[in-house]
Amino acid sequence: HPAYDYINYHVGGEMRKPKIKKLKLSTEKKRAWTNFSKYIRLRDAIKTTGIKIISECYTCGKQYPINGIGCLQAGHFIPGRGNSELIDEVGVHAQCYNCNVNLRGNWVEFERHLLKDYGQKEVDRLKANKGKVVQRKAIEWNEIAKEYAIKYTKLLEE
Repeated sequence: HPAYDYINYHVGGEMRKPKIKKLKLSTEKKRAWTNFSKYIRLRDAIKTTGIKIISECYTCGKQYPINGIGCLQAGHFIPGRGNSELIDEVGVHAQCYNCNVNLRGNWVEFERHLLKDYGQKEVDRLKANKGKVVQRKAIEWNEIAKEYAIKYTKLLEE
């Protein structure tokens, strides 16, 4: 059966019955990605610069803001949008537009950094999952979105 989210709402100061809203797969996946991406960029900013608004690109080391125009992106070591790679904290790091788009992920540098930070076993795991398709339902994407919204907020408050 489809996933639903129950939304309580007020009308004219009084509480109405919950409105049932069907979760849409594409909407929930996009929301999960948005929250995950924000978390990754903030995580990397804290790790690389110690401040919450500027981070180093994982592959070239140049500094950029994590939000707004010209900001860093959440770049993937394994290209593509297969769901196994999309939300993976090891395989996704803050990258500048040049490395992520123009240099197609700058994967040689990306791999070098991954080996240093996580070791061969994790790099092998990421490579083994390349192209693996993971089917998720809207409710699962909804849970991922919530999880990363919480993780992001916790990092902001630290």
